[in-house]
Amino acid sequence: MSAGAGGPVLIYGAGAVGQFLGGSLALAGREVVLLARPGLRAALARAPLTLLAERPGLDAPPPDAIAVPTVGAIGELARPTALVILAVKGYDTAGALPDLRQLVAAGATVLTVQNGVGHEETLREALGAGAVCSGAFTINVSVAAPGRVVRHTMKGGLGLAPVGGGEIAPLLELFRPTALPVVAARTHRVLKWSKGLLNILGNAQSALLDLPPAALFADPRLFAIERRAFREAHAVMRAAGIGLTDLPAYPVRALTAGMALPAPLAHRLLAGRLGAGRGDKLPSLALDLHAARGRSEIAWYNGAIVAGGARYGVPTPVNAALTRLVTAATVDPAAWTPYRGNPARLLAELERDGAGG
Repeated sequence: MSAGAGGPVLIYGAGAVGQFLGGSLALAGREVVLLARPGLRAALARAPLTLLAERPGLDAPPPDAIAVPTVGAIGELARPTALVILAVKGYDTAGALPDLRQLVAAGATVLTVQNGVGHEETLREALGAGAVCSGAFTINVSVAAPGRVVRHTMKGGLGLAPVGGGEIAPLLELFRPTALPVVAARTHRVLKWSKGLLNILGNAQSALLDLPPAALFADPRLFAIERRAFREAHAVMRAAGIGLTDLPAYPVRALTAGMALPAPLAHRLLAGRLGAGRGDKLPSLALDLHAARGRSEIAWYNGAIVAGGARYGVPTPVNAALTRLVTAATVDPAAWTPYRGNPARLLAELERDGAGG
């Protein structure tokens, strides 16, 4: 795509991340359209899309508001789009493919900012490598109400990488007028596996325990499990020949070095920083369990590490146990009950699986 190409940027998946990126681009003067559900469409017909900080202060930007048009289906687009920013949950990718194929056939490029590992490979197979680019978003945001997006962390930004040798210079130019820090990585695997290390931190255990990440990191026993899961993931990356890259506000290389220290020292050095970065907001896997959707993104998080370990001969017992437990809790809410607020029960279960500290 060309940053100056005709046609709007289509946000496909107008949740918190999609609305935030769409609003940021619109505020920078880019033409944006949100593919939105009826509730969001109705809200944005009444009031502009609003981006605001969780805790207004000297370092927080004032609320921004801008009118952004919406469509309920891609057939409502007035003209072809040059770029589609894909921000749906991993389990919704398959359902989006017919629309994405139609949009790509009309000349669009797809930028996936989905969390987890494996989306680029799915899209590349379905759409062709030349039609796909990779993104990693590192700002913590949530939807307070339809059309009102709250930014929980002031730092962070966007990482971009090519898929299959594609060109990302037009994307860098597209985001240049926004206030978002943007960095480039050499490959999508380096970008998404580095982000994947962050995605798994304080996620599966927090979901099972129904415990905010800051409280989880403060417990040395639970932190030790996080550290082991993280180190398993990095071992898979090394076996696969995947390097590390730093992301906006997240020095992934330094974090990885810190996690390699003995557990007590790693806890002393990192727990407070990680807790401050994730805070009291429940992570994505916990939100899926609370929503009782019967599905979660665990397959693209810890599950992807397990799959990579099997492929490259790297043991991943902690990630395997967490994947099994979250999957069971997703399918049957009764399987979640024993672990909620009960770290001792979870630690005992992990010990039985050979995944204890």
